[in-house]
Amino acid sequence: MPQRIERLLSFALTVAAVIIAGVLVHREFFAKQRSSAAVTARKPPEFVPYWRQFLSDGIVIGDSGAPINIVEFMDFECPFCKSFDATTRTFRNRYGRQIAVTLVHFPLPNHRFAVPAARAAECAAAQGRFDAFVNAIYDKQDSLGLKSWTSYARDALVSDTTLFADCTREITPISRVERGLPLARKIEAQGTPTIIVNGWRFYSPPDSTELDRVITSILAGRAPFATHRS
Repeated sequence: MPQRIERLLSFALTVAAVIIAGVLVHREFFAKQRSSAAVTARKPPEFVPYWRQFLSDGIVIGDSGAPINIVEFMDFECPFCKSFDATTRTFRNRYGRQIAVTLVHFPLPNHRFAVPAARAAECAAAQGRFDAFVNAIYDKQDSLGLKSWTSYARDALVSDTTLFADCTREITPISRVERGLPLARKIEAQGTPTIIVNGWRFYSPPDSTELDRVITSILAGRAPFATHRS
C-alpha cells in the first residue's frame, strides 16, 4: 500500500510539473506576442510610395479627387473598424469634399461573418448603396449572424432587395476581396483597421487628435512627419 501511495504521489508531482511548465511556456509565448505587438504599435508612420494603387482596388466614399485620401483595410466584424468608421464620418462632415475614404476589404480569418458581410456590401454597392450599407452594418454590428443581410439592405434603403438577396447567395469569389488580400499582405498589415493617409501608413489607427493634425498639415502643404519621402 505505501508503495502504491508513493507511486501515486510521484505521478501527481510529475503531472503538476508538466502543467506548471506548460503554463510558463504559454505565458512566455503570449508575453512575447504582446511585446511584439506593442513594438509594432509604437513604430512611427511610414510612407508607402505605391499607395495610390489602393484607390482603384477599394471602394471610394466621397470625392475621388479630394486632397485627403484615407485608405482603410477593414473587416466588417472588427469593432475597431466600427470605431474608426465613426471617426472618419465625423471628419467627412467637418471637411466635406476635401476628404475621401477608400475601403479595402481585408476580412480576417477568425471572423466568421467578415467575408459574407463583404459580399453583402458589394451587392449593395451594385445598387449604389455601399456607404449606406456600411453604416447599417456598423450600426448593428452586434447582430451579425442574427439579422439577415436583406434586413441590413432594407436599413440601407437598397431598392431591389430580391436582386440583393440573390447576389448574397452567390458562391463565386468576391473580386474586390480577392484584390484586397494580397495588398494587405504587401504592406504587412497585421490587423484591422490598417490606415494609410495620403501614403502614410500607420501601425496603429490614429485617434481624432492625430488624424486632425495630419489632415491639417497636408491641407497646409506641409509634410505631416519629419521623415517625408515623395
